[in-house]
Amino acid sequence: MKKLLLLASLFIFAITGVLQAQQLPLYSQYMMNDFFINPAIAGSKDYSPVLLSIHKQWIGINDSPSTQTLSGHTMLANNNVGIGAIIFNDDFGPESHIGLHAVYSYHFHIDRLNKISLGLSAIAMQYKMDQRFFNLTIYDDPAITYMVEKTIVPDATFGVYAYGKKYYAGITAAHLFQSKLKINRNLDENTMVRHYFVMGGYKFIFPNSPQLEIEPSLLMKMTEVTPPQFDINLKLYYDKDYWFGMSIRPEDSFVAAIGFKHNQYYFGYAYDFTFSDLSAYTFGSQEIIFGMNIGENVRRSRSFF
Repeated sequence: MKKLLLLASLFIFAITGVLQAQQLPLYSQYMMNDFFINPAIAGSKDYSPVLLSIHKQWIGINDSPSTQTLSGHTMLANNNVGIGAIIFNDDFGPESHIGLHAVYSYHFHIDRLNKISLGLSAIAMQYKMDQRFFNLTIYDDPAITYMVEKTIVPDATFGVYAYGKKYYAGITAAHLFQSKLKINRNLDENTMVRHYFVMGGYKFIFPNSPQLEIEPSLLMKMTEVTPPQFDINLKLYYDKDYWFGMSIRPEDSFVAAIGFKHNQYYFGYAYDFTFSDLSAYTFGSQEIIFGMNIGENVRRSRSFF
């Protein structure tokens, strides 16, 4: 019963009044495909990565968030324009989102090794809220219609990305239009909130231990109605084909990730250990990724970056 009340509170919290929570899916291994976060990354690799990500949040809570994402991007022959696409499905109990990102980026060559790119993602998303089986103690809430509410939400994401052989940094603004969710005629304040992401990382290579590489990175997330949240990350590579990573989200969770790569294919697994107030109800979160780097020259370089 406690789990049901907790989940119901989160649903109502997400759809009524001034939104205080993040509305975008949460990823544990975004470092393996930061294209999820910044459209300017499209075309920034020496190959064309295709990735499937499956994320299950808050294990032990019925109908907790579940996200499936398929993405791919590539550089066109002119070596300046990148294109890509993301298909995603995000479910949270009676609430679900399914959508498509169509991505375009343009890359400026600062010199032979350093580039800056601008990216724009056009988004079409269907938002659905199934209220038919709600069991509430207050029945006159104008936010609840006990019907299946659907709406198509257009939106866009803009990103800037700077990168070189050993470093990357970027900034993203998502939900640029702050589109209204027209799912209830009794409410007119259901809107998508603009999100901001700032990321950066650097890969340290040791001449005396060429098999080892260490990459610290940072991701800052915030909205116009919430304070900044940070992911502090560290990844250790061995022989470029094996890695171990860990992240900490202060006051929320600790993430441990492992993975391996064989030729152009790779696999990753991450587990989130929750230590927020939700730890009394959940065992944590899990994420699995499967990827393929099409066109990668394995003999020349097996690195992801």
